[in-house]
Amino acid sequence: MEYTALDCDGLILFDRVRGLVGDARVLRRDVERGILVKLRRGAFVERSRWDQLEPRDRHLLRIHAVAAVAREPVIVAGESAAAVWGMPIAGDWPAEVTIMQEWRGGGRSEPGVRRTAAGFTTVRIDEIDGLRVTSLSRTALDVARRASFPDAIASLDWALWRKNPRAVSKEELQDELRRLNPRARARHLERALEFSTSLSDSFGESKTRAVIHLLGFAAPELQVEFRDSQGTIQPDFFWRSVMHAAEFDGKAKYTRQEYTHGNPGEVVWREKKREDRLRRAGCGVTRILTEHVEHPHRLETMLLEAGIPRGGKK
Repeated sequence: MEYTALDCDGLILFDRVRGLVGDARVLRRDVERGILVKLRRGAFVERSRWDQLEPRDRHLLRIHAVAAVAREPVIVAGESAAAVWGMPIAGDWPAEVTIMQEWRGGGRSEPGVRRTAAGFTTVRIDEIDGLRVTSLSRTALDVARRASFPDAIASLDWALWRKNPRAVSKEELQDELRRLNPRARARHLERALEFSTSLSDSFGESKTRAVIHLLGFAAPELQVEFRDSQGTIQPDFFWRSVMHAAEFDGKAKYTRQEYTHGNPGEVVWREKKREDRLRRAGCGVTRILTEHVEHPHRLETMLLEAGIPRGGKK
């Protein structure tokens, strides 16, 4: 059967196509044949479409499937809410969709869905793309509460990010934390919120800053502007006392089409010229890669060799 004309934003819902397919066994058979992927009971997607989706988009489609077949309106929460907001997270997107609902004396186990009642009484709800979702402030705190300190910083920084059109203020996050009043990991959230900033330009950059802090180094200045005949440069991190900068380079910069435009060599060349400009301005440069952040002892050695002073509070 040709399904393309039957889908709704990527979803094929049995209740909507019942009159055309007649029997759910037609859909189940096409799942077995590899034509469809079953997202949950009554909700499917064409395999050809599914295979082309990025991990976050797959999770979004799972969320829409849950909402479409639910018996009552759902509130998307946790990492699933992060997917709706466009907030990056550490690791893979989960197989389960997280929804929030009022405590009713016991949870109901359901494949593909994780239910939570934590913070339900004080939650604020927004609507995005037809989905009811926890506010950005609550979403950031929920994700950060379950994460390590570096990953928590990365999520909170994104919520505050000055280039995020939906950004919230630190005051809004602090107010949300008071409303949430969590029983677990409250100090973790307070500490992460205190350290968070609007100046980090990527998830990896935020994690790097947090790891530098945990290693006990002096806090760098962020996005300091250098000027030369070619314009301005803003290194990710700068220690003025030793005139040294550090740049975080994630693997995506050299591998993803949106950055390379099919020519990763050109990216390498641009970064080299950028580094040369910083050096001509009298600034030493250390390039930090994802592997250094994932193995902090390597990052520590690099920063010590660069003369970065100690002085951060762990």
